[in-house]
Amino acid sequence: MPKELPQLKEMSNEAKDDLIRELWKEIECLRSKVKELEQKPVKKTSKNSSVPPSKGFKANQTEEKKTEKRRKKNHQEGGRELNPNPDQIVIAKAKTCPHCGTEVNREKQKLTGIYERIELPIVKPVITRVERYGGMCECCQQKYESPVPVGLEAGSPFGNKVASMVSYLRYSHGISYERLSRLMGEVYGLKISEGAIANLLKRVQSQLESPLEDV
Repeated sequence: MPKELPQLKEMSNEAKDDLIRELWKEIECLRSKVKELEQKPVKKTSKNSSVPPSKGFKANQTEEKKTEKRRKKNHQEGGRELNPNPDQIVIAKAKTCPHCGTEVNREKQKLTGIYERIELPIVKPVITRVERYGGMCECCQQKYESPVPVGLEAGSPFGNKVASMVSYLRYSHGISYERLSRLMGEVYGLKISEGAIANLLKRVQSQLESPLEDV
């Protein structure tokens, strides 16, 4: 069937007859479908009748959605929203009855409560030991040392991330050298003296001044 009505004036009588036959077949097909729908019983819902929404038809829920609904229902009211992607899930099911000691069926137990326990990760410094080798060239008799990866050059033992954190705490929060030394030990497990902090801040300052001088 054409999507648009053709120009009837330009059509021959035979073409018009063919078009009428096709339209008649399509009308008969539509009538048949309407008749089938009229004979088929329709379940009343809140959308097609006066049935209240609370009693209307509801689509079948998947087991996953039902479980999530039970979890939200069992979550304590007024608590913080549960994280959708926890790092780990602990499923606590009883093995025996706490009253008489009889072994109980794990599969028949129902969810009675759900909550979360949040902790900070253990923070500790990452220590990389560099063992650098060298020797004497047998050809030119010159001493040499092997190259090391970028960022692991000899010098201060404290890397750029340590320098960034010390600078942030010092200049953004005004923490004294004494408190900063104690804080790095208590929070990060990193022993760093007040003198080392001063040297570290001088290093950061010199690194910031160098790009400015080139401008």
